[in-house]
Amino acid sequence: MSQNISIIIPTYNRKTFLGKTIRSAMNQTRPPLEIIVVDDGSTDGTKTFILESFGDHVTYLSQENKERGAARNYGASVAKGEYIYFLDSDDLLYADHLEKAAAFLKLHSKPAWFFQEYEIIDNQSHKQLVYNRENPLKSLLTEGNFLSCHGVFIRKDFFEQHRFNENRVLAGSEDYELWVRLAAVQPLLINHHVTSALVQHDDRSVFNFKLTTLIERKELMLRLLLENKQVKENFRSYFPQLKSHTFSYISLHAALIGEKKSSMAYWWKGILASPACILKKRTLAIFKHLLLR
Repeated sequence: MSQNISIIIPTYNRKTFLGKTIRSAMNQTRPPLEIIVVDDGSTDGTKTFILESFGDHVTYLSQENKERGAARNYGASVAKGEYIYFLDSDDLLYADHLEKAAAFLKLHSKPAWFFQEYEIIDNQSHKQLVYNRENPLKSLLTEGNFLSCHGVFIRKDFFEQHRFNENRVLAGSEDYELWVRLAAVQPLLINHHVTSALVQHDDRSVFNFKLTTLIERKELMLRLLLENKQVKENFRSYFPQLKSHTFSYISLHAALIGEKKSSMAYWWKGILASPACILKKRTLAIFKHLLLR
């Protein structure tokens, strides 16, 4: 079954990390059908590096810079596999990643999509992914994107009906917005095997943004989800917590960079959306950082 999985790796100026990522996808106990790298307008010599280092082992595609959602959609449009797996160009797959996925697929009747667990690693440690395993859907809707874009396998025909939103403003939250939409139409299944690693480093794009950019992105994400018909029909009861989590996320990042006024404003919006937010650990983190500034 893993021979029918296409791995799609969007990349933008990640040549330093990309080699390890591609090799981790190649060195599987059950290899993928194909590895597709979509170069989203890199200027660091990515094309030469891939062609010289991997040749015919990788399908190389390129486009002008349109952000990662568009790059993933492009890769998926040419993928030949029955299932698609999106891998960020600075993360790693362990050797049994696709083997465990194939075993999971054997136990289910061609699920529309499923999530396979990963760990978070940096230079000092390996950290277990934290989410509510008894109610993962609640975690997704009220505690944020534990799926990242790292562990999701999706059937291609299903993905063709539900693609990433390519609005550049949404970049960085386009995966979360899609996962919530998918969960509104098909159950979220989880394979509880840790077979890959999300690699934390200072250059990760999710850490490098202006506060105004973050606010615009998160508010757009929230608006798209609250206005989506199927999301409203299935998840309306979670909307207060979804809004509260989004606002407190902005508040925390504002606190981290010393934007106290914005931090307090969004913390208060979070409280108004769901008063229980005041009991969350994030509130403690927000005020800790505000006091340290």
